Amino acid sequence: MILAIAVLLIHPQFATAVSLSADKAAIDASAEITASTSTVDAETPSQILTASLDAAPQPTVEPNAALPEASLPIAVTSSAPIAFLKPANPMTVSVAELRAENRRKQMMWKGLVIATSGAATFDAWSTRRAISTYGAQELNPMLRPFAGNASLYAAIQVGPVLMDFVGKKMMYSSHPWVRRMWWVPQSASFVSSIFCGAHNVAYR
Repeated sequence: MILAIAVLLIHPQFATAVSLSADKAAIDASAEITASTSTVDAETPSQILTASLDAAPQPTVEPNAALPEASLPIAVTSSAPIAFLKPANPMTVSVAELRAENRRKQMMWKGLVIATSGAATFDAWSTRRAISTYGAQELNPMLRPFAGNASLYAAIQVGPVLMDFVGKKMMYSSHPWVRRMWWVPQSASFVSSIFCGAHNVAYR
């Protein structure tokens, strides 16, 4: 009887303690779930992506794998025949070559001096012959005062002498094209004197 009364008195206290422990366990479980949820929410998308990449299997790279070869430049050579290629002239000229060239020009200039002077003398002789023999008249106003006597031979040499001087100056000009044309004044004087002399000889 006493045992039954003791059980009845202890039973409510035990039930209360069991119910309190069950409530405490439920509260602790809900707190843990809330903490884990907040931890998952705090993770950034980049961390989730990194974790997923780390978890994904990565391809293995062999250490001795050969890399693709880069395209090398191809040298294109000209197919022009060597027979048609002319060697370039040397850029340097020796002193002996310059002296030889100068001597050649001097000889040509002297030859043209003799030719122009001889052609002018021929013009003067033919003029004197046409005037004295056939009664011709000198048409050049600059030579007309000298046409009646032998001074025509000296006066007619003025033109060739001037052309010789001009040719000499052109030979040593600083312009290349002038140096190449130095013989033109003397040649023009020679041709004009020969033409005038031939006209006087043909005069009747």
